[in-house]
Order: sequence, then C-alpha cells, then structure tokens
Amino acid sequence: MKITDKDLTRQDEDIAPGDFADEERRDDRFGNWPEVAGLVFTLIVIWLTFAFTG
Repeated sequence: MKITDKDLTRQDEDIAPGDFADEERRDDRFGNWPEVAGLVFTLIVIWLTFAFTG
C-alpha cells in the first residue's frame, strides 16, 4: 500500500465508512503500545533534562 500526500491530509469525514472501518481495524493491530512507548520516552527525556541541567 503506497501512501500519498492526499491520503495523509484526508480527514475522517472525507473517508467512506467502509474504508474508515478498515483503517480502524489496522490501527487496532498495535493496541496501546505506541502510546505507552511514547509516554515512557517522553518521561525519560524530561528526567534527563532535569537530571543534567540541575
């Protein structure tokens, strides 16, 4: 599947209901791990910022 600029800028309202459901199923494949990993990474960066800048 090739992603184009048009695909990146489409809003949920612009997507047909069937395509939207397919996209949601693809997103559910990963669960919440991307959000959890992003939160952990952010907390580490904040901690490092305060740890080394005093």
